[in-house]
Amino acid sequence: MKTLYIGFRGKNNTSSQIVNQLGEDILLLTNSFSGLEKDILSITESYDSIYMFGVDSSLKGTLRIEKFAEFNGITVSSVYDVAQLSKIMDGYGIVNSISNVPTQYLCNAAYYHMLCINKNAVFIHVPSIKGMNDALMDRLLTLFRKIPFDT
Repeated sequence: MKTLYIGFRGKNNTSSQIVNQLGEDILLLTNSFSGLEKDILSITESYDSIYMFGVDSSLKGTLRIEKFAEFNGITVSSVYDVAQLSKIMDGYGIVNSISNVPTQYLCNAAYYHMLCINKNAVFIHVPSIKGMNDALMDRLLTLFRKIPFDT
């Protein structure tokens, strides 16, 4: 199974810290609309699963799994089984929720562009460094190092 992990650039960006610890196939996105679109469109390999991480500073010790993205009035959805991912996270003691409402700004745009080329992507919002605790980080890394997940 070929897996790609995507986060956003920045040494103080939680998504970058997560992705850099997860694997060899990683992509760190530019923190601009045009830059992230160019980064995503530069992907030339085919992946079975794509895990995207972005920061939501309102989260504290919890994650949010996104099902949809919307850009220029067009909504796209992932075919990834987000309900199953949520259950797996529960089993690891990771508090999480599933959102069916597209977010705004860079994370949403990145997810939209990715879903347009690979519908088996999933976007996970994580807390900022201030809202991320060591236990959550350890559980998250342990979970994603076990891909493909045993279900």
